[in-house]
Amino acid sequence: MRLHKILLRQLSVRFLFIIFCLCFTSSLQAQTYSNEEIVISGLGFARFGVAMVPEDSFSEHPDARRWLRIIDRNLCWSGVFLVTDSRYKTCRTAGSAQVDMKILLKLERRYSDSGALVSKHLMLTVADNDGAELFPLDLPLRKNRFKEEELMDLINNMSAKLTGLEGVLGSTIAFTLKQPKRRKIIAMINTHGKKLAAVSKNSSISLLPSWSPQGDAIVYTTLSRSGTAIIYNNFKNRPVKILRSNTSATRASKNFLSVSGGSWYSEGRQLIVTLSRMGNTDLYTFDRQKRKETRLTTHRAIDTVPDLSPDNEHLIFVSDRTGHEQIFYLQLGTKIPFQLTFGRGSSSDPVWSPDGTLIAYSKISNGHSQIHLMDPFTGEDHSLTRGRYNSEQPTWSPDGRQITFVSSSTGKDKLYIMFVDGTGRRRLTRTPKDFEEGSPTWTARKF
Repeated sequence: MRLHKILLRQLSVRFLFIIFCLCFTSSLQAQTYSNEEIVISGLGFARFGVAMVPEDSFSEHPDARRWLRIIDRNLCWSGVFLVTDSRYKTCRTAGSAQVDMKILLKLERRYSDSGALVSKHLMLTVADNDGAELFPLDLPLRKNRFKEEELMDLINNMSAKLTGLEGVLGSTIAFTLKQPKRRKIIAMINTHGKKLAAVSKNSSISLLPSWSPQGDAIVYTTLSRSGTAIIYNNFKNRPVKILRSNTSATRASKNFLSVSGGSWYSEGRQLIVTLSRMGNTDLYTFDRQKRKETRLTTHRAIDTVPDLSPDNEHLIFVSDRTGHEQIFYLQLGTKIPFQLTFGRGSSSDPVWSPDGTLIAYSKISNGHSQIHLMDPFTGEDHSLTRGRYNSEQPTWSPDGRQITFVSSSTGKDKLYIMFVDGTGRRRLTRTPKDFEEGSPTWTARKF
């Protein structure tokens, strides 16, 4: 929300305010929470307890201990598994009673008909607690070692077989990156903090990235002396401006003073964006192929930070019509928004979970912003972060098991990842301490 305010203030947009209350139903089952502890039901949030069982062929390998550490790390970071004797406290099983299955580890040598050694493989076989094998997974060894990327794929496959959802190890997170004395750019990195690369390559300040539902394109906002623009990049062709502002006073009545943001419809053709005209900042549906916008909200206040539910029917956004930034809900096709968050502290950065049952957002309390998880069907709310520093700008992993967010715990804004229950927090990037990061957005695709 702070980024949106910077854009709007620089263009002299007025600030006003709103009130509302949620009332909609969904066929999806809501999750339940208590004030003391999050209790999340359903396969989508359960974690399987596993015990790794090395066979002699594995244990005798000189790299066996290092391999166990790598496998442990990836099982943990998948968000799907708890591991007996894990090096990571938040991924450790409480005991044998919490073990649901075993992962049998062995090295397998394969020979030709003539008896010549053809290849070596690391086999991870999922078995029940009695040792009955359920399904094997094969990791080929090259020069007596394996690539961690191939292990990520293997564990993603394991996750899919057990949960029905493909795992997210190695997937891509785009974000804003600010180096000292340089303009802010859009960058991307994978879940292990590797493959850092620039996405935006222009002379403007780049902000607010948002992946398309298919993960094959990204939009982001640019800010320059000529105004603001929304850029579309499909990584195949040259990035193009699909919507731009015009700050000329003679054309202000017909053209937008500022444009920003972008929440996608699931078909990938339309976006919901923030547009400002004649002092009013509202939300619009924008068809990027027809280059046509349709107004969704009409209020003399700032309506911004839109996020559309996966079924394309429920819109959440931020407005300051009540005197503080609060989160509002609007069912598309209607014109009356309802207020979701209340209180003296501001709330912002709302994002739907991938199944449309939960909302993650940031809320200021005791002078600092913290990540909260809201069940909009019951109104129950739980804080996922604490501390005397800001934690904000949450976004969900594609499988709904993890959240990446921005925290200033080091003194500068950096990206972190945590499990959806607030545990397992870890730093995502390894950029220098004076670099600043923000506005993460997560896609299942790998780049």
